[in-house]
Amino acid sequence: MLENHNSLRNEFPFTREILYMDAAHFTPYPLRTVRRIEEFMNEFNSTFLNLSLVNIRESAKLRELFAKLINALPEDIIITSNTTHGINIFANGIELDGKDKNVAMLDSEFPSVVYPWLNQEKLGRCNVLLIPSDKGYANEALIKRTLIEYNVRVFTISYVQFLGYRHNIKSLADFCRKRNIFFIVDAIQATGVCPIDIQAMGIDYLCTGNQKWMMSPAGLGLTYISPSYREVVKPTYVGTTNVNYDFENFLDYKLDFKPTGEAYENSTLNTLAILGTQTAIEMFLELGVENIYRHIISIQDHLIERIDKSRYKIESDLSPEHRSNILLFSHTDQNRNKEIQKQLQSRKIYIALREGYLRVSPHIYNNFEDAEKLAEALNELG
Repeated sequence: MLENHNSLRNEFPFTREILYMDAAHFTPYPLRTVRRIEEFMNEFNSTFLNLSLVNIRESAKLRELFAKLINALPEDIIITSNTTHGINIFANGIELDGKDKNVAMLDSEFPSVVYPWLNQEKLGRCNVLLIPSDKGYANEALIKRTLIEYNVRVFTISYVQFLGYRHNIKSLADFCRKRNIFFIVDAIQATGVCPIDIQAMGIDYLCTGNQKWMMSPAGLGLTYISPSYREVVKPTYVGTTNVNYDFENFLDYKLDFKPTGEAYENSTLNTLAILGTQTAIEMFLELGVENIYRHIISIQDHLIERIDKSRYKIESDLSPEHRSNILLFSHTDQNRNKEIQKQLQSRKIYIALREGYLRVSPHIYNNFEDAEKLAEALNELG
């Protein structure tokens, strides 16, 4: 358990009323985030604050915090509106050779990974290849063999799949880099709760969003782009903040893109979401991502120990290399999962139903008592 967990849990008043283990869907905000946003709104409505200057200052702080969280440099960070936006920046900005434009992903990926590329295929800019998988898992040797056999130029994958499987990103990144394959990582199901070090993992492009594990107001995402990828990904959305813009000479039009990740941003940013996301990242850095991950796994273990194994089957890979913050399981009669999830909800116990499976995703606000209550309810309903 995280240190001083009772005090930490007080940051989340909803825990007094409901049992919530669905962070992989979305997460309510800690009180410190609510206070931060309220303070800004009160100040903004009672004094003069230049919104443009506020956004410049606060967006710079957010890039610094996110860079620290993933071991990157602030100038390599793009502030987006969500994870899909980050993927679309790459998909729209890359120019693939006419004879060499195969793009691959798993056939059980979350739709936000797939749809940007299906659109590019419809526009005639790439060919989409879906690699056979099961609940987000595909044998790594099969993935690599497929990438070679079909001469794939772009490979997109979720670090942690929405069904819980965690991939060996370093191995895949090293493979892609050696073979000149562009490698895109969706990290929305991992950011803040699974350790991410883009240097150690060899990642050149990573996208995430803030409404799930990052416990922040929806409508903001963050993308990391390496300097080498910036050389080949062209900005396709352009506004005044993308370029070296002169506030004193509005009509001096010069399409001079900034040399940093800001070149891909979309003008006025989501101020309230920026403040909320700053606060969440500060909390993650204070607690330590490794500690958060271990806390989540301990909650899962407590639940697994108490589930009636004659009624429920764990579907997730529990090996240390592939285990994640998301636990997938099922009643032995999978047809009962939907009914069980609905009955849990009627008791104010919230977990998810995804692709016919029950999905549990605890966060820093959950404790062993939550796991015990969930197991008790599952065994009764089972």
